[in-house]
Amino acid sequence: MNHTEQKFFYSGNEREITEQAAALIISEAYRAVADHGRFSLVLAGGNSPRLLYKKLAEGVTTGLLEHYGLAVPGVSSAGTQTLHPLPQKTWLFLGDERCVPSDHPDSNYRMVNESLLLHSGIARDHFFRMDGENADSELAARAYEAAIRTFFLSGESSQPDDLPLFDLILLGLGEDGHTASLFSGNAEALHERKRWVVAVNAPQAKPPGMRLTITLPVINHARNVLFFIKGREKGELAKKIFLEKQRDVPASLIKPECGKLFWFAAQ
Repeated sequence: MNHTEQKFFYSGNEREITEQAAALIISEAYRAVADHGRFSLVLAGGNSPRLLYKKLAEGVTTGLLEHYGLAVPGVSSAGTQTLHPLPQKTWLFLGDERCVPSDHPDSNYRMVNESLLLHSGIARDHFFRMDGENADSELAARAYEAAIRTFFLSGESSQPDDLPLFDLILLGLGEDGHTASLFSGNAEALHERKRWVVAVNAPQAKPPGMRLTITLPVINHARNVLFFIKGREKGELAKKIFLEKQRDVPASLIKPECGKLFWFAAQ
């Protein structure tokens, strides 16, 4: 199946897009648990996904899932108002992190903790946090890659050098076309093919500074990749990337090898 057949674009107001994206993620979560016993979800940072994370913690109703043609395995339509939050067999990862203290306003961990972890039933030890506080960001990147390797080697059959097969990776989109912490000005990170996590210096970022990020091979190996975007300008850029009219930004390099690619743009 080629990339065109596996990519989808949805737009609407923030409430509609948040609900639909949450319904898709939760449906995929229960499907993954039914298929191989757990759901591995990589979270995006920034401010755009706050409401989405709150919705994932709260859950979506059977009626909402049916409205979007989605399902939770083993659940009938009898109780259409029954809430389905992320299953307890969900494991959470960060796709990127700013190298700041965990209580800093720019910390992706802080945002995820406030909007999702504190309100969900997911166990704390099911969350893998990037060590943004480590003064040695290179060491922090290698440690996070090692944690991912350990997780995947403990579950589905895998070889140490295989790429990790995440069930779903959530991504944001910058006005400059960056995604995760992969920026146009950092060719080394964009061309990385072996490492799963790297430290990057991002002077052009907001805020500027060192960051940790998963790499393109990891993203493109996932079963599902989902962009969640807010704002008209970002929405227009997303549409150009989706239609392959904008091919010179990092987000245009997201092309899952065998998985599905979803774009959700809230206007």
